Amino acid sequence: MDTLILQSLSPAIAIALGVIFVMTQTAIRRHADAALTISLLSLLVALWAAFATWPANPVQATPLLVVDDYARLFTVVLTLAAIVTVVVSRVWMISEGVEQHEFFMLVLIATFGAVVLAHAQHFAAFLLGLEIMGVAVYALIAYPDRAWLPIEAGLKYLVLSSASTAILLFGFALLYAATGALGFSELGAALQQTSPLLVGTGTLMIFVGLGFKLSLVPFHMWTPDVYEGSPTPVTGFLATVSKVAIFVALLRWYHSAQLWQQATLTEALSWLAIASMLVGNFLALKQDNLKRLLGYSSIAHMGYLLIALVVLGTLGKTALAMEASVWYLIAYTASTLAAFSALSAWQSRQGPGENCQREDLNGMFWREPLIALVMTVSLLSLAGVPLTAGFIGKFYVVASGVEAALWVPLAALVLGSAVSIFYYLRVIYALSISTEATPVAAIKGQWLVQCVFMGLLLAVFALGIYPEPLIELVSGVL
Repeated sequence: MDTLILQSLSPAIAIALGVIFVMTQTAIRRHADAALTISLLSLLVALWAAFATWPANPVQATPLLVVDDYARLFTVVLTLAAIVTVVVSRVWMISEGVEQHEFFMLVLIATFGAVVLAHAQHFAAFLLGLEIMGVAVYALIAYPDRAWLPIEAGLKYLVLSSASTAILLFGFALLYAATGALGFSELGAALQQTSPLLVGTGTLMIFVGLGFKLSLVPFHMWTPDVYEGSPTPVTGFLATVSKVAIFVALLRWYHSAQLWQQATLTEALSWLAIASMLVGNFLALKQDNLKRLLGYSSIAHMGYLLIALVVLGTLGKTALAMEASVWYLIAYTASTLAAFSALSAWQSRQGPGENCQREDLNGMFWREPLIALVMTVSLLSLAGVPLTAGFIGKFYVVASGVEAALWVPLAALVLGSAVSIFYYLRVIYALSISTEATPVAAIKGQWLVQCVFMGLLLAVFALGIYPEPLIELVSGVL
């Protein structure tokens, strides 16, 4: 049985070994290419290990972790997102002239924490994964330390995230005091026989803490500032790997503990979803900085995802709502990573500096057609345009909402989506403005970025045009 557990946890072990090897290599001889190679190899080995053990029966890897197809699926998604981040970051760091070794190590540590979250079935593992990922993300946001804007963003995220973690821990403590359990399934069994006041207060505090980390309204105020101040590849990592891992763990807890039976919680989540969709989209209208725009957009997308949880609370255990959540997470990851990767590559080609204002993107189609194509497709997918992954994701969410007759949240989704089309198309229009093309210098490693771009384009279009294989895969996982 011990061998089976080790095999099941081999993706996480491969990433952990990658951290050790990068750290050792950096201590012996600092060589950027070696650090990059070790990081990519460890992530590729983790990816291979996840596929090699899938599909298979669930494995109880200690009371804290469970290795099932749900965890394996998101291990693949998170690892692929980390690979994209490492490749895109390398080109960005060369153009900015910053140190690379510690950056790669921090990305691996954060990815390891995210993978632990995907396997968590106990609040101890939940907190362990959350803090491993969080500590690395703090440092990544403030990277490089010689610029004042990343340091400001890192300090803001550190202080506010610490406060939210304290609220989260207090919620865990209240639930433990009420039920005597911290495992997700055991907690669900005990909830029916305990004090509603303690359980309700503890659950509320946990959702407040997670609401900050997912940047749900009204806990969203940090998002545009941190997105703007972070290095662009880190912003993409924060918007995808960090948020997706947290939502994956939240979805497992919500499902295993049968929290949909709490009517008050369902009502609160419904209003959180409505507020996040409307506030995120309407505030994005006022943004000229693309990173702030995508920050507000991510707030809205988290609101879309909450509708699936509300459906679970309205109808009970329904396969459509679970499928909608999983599909939307995958589509959101691919689309958001593509947007931030394109922006990062554009900044790298333009030289040091952020170049994130909308007017800075003018003429991208004429100077960098591939980057402009990736940016356009990613924005159209985030808007939910047909033939893209985002359209299928929103279709799933709408279908589940119709099944539960959630007309008010669906009206907010339609209104928010209509608003989002305007600000996404405004950016696309800027890309197409004809300007005088200026030559740019080639950057080492650009071919890797081009391979990543082609993969992201393929993923967004494949999920939108031919979604049946992934639909069947998600159905089997759940």
